[in-house]
Amino acid sequence: MPRSGCFLNAINCNEHFSIKKIIQNGIRDLPEEGLKMVADFVLFIRVRLAHEKDLDEEKMMEFLSKELENLSASETAHLEEEFENYEKDFPIEQIRK
Repeated sequence: MPRSGCFLNAINCNEHFSIKKIIQNGIRDLPEEGLKMVADFVLFIRVRLAHEKDLDEEKMMEFLSKELENLSASETAHLEEEFENYEKDFPIEQIRK
């Protein structure tokens, strides 16, 4: 059920097909990394909807904390990969010139 502040309400998009179309158009030209993020979010929504009735606030916070830890680990790995050869590629002597 959409929230009253939902952006879909602001554009008068109430039909299921129209919402699907907005999502399809929105992800059409996303790079692979963006598509992975969308897939992760879809999984999060499915898990949340499936367990919404069963989860109390404490369990939800635990679940979200684990998700954030996984995201942090993923971001850390990405940064380490990006800067793997940084000192070799950009020696300090080159920066000082």
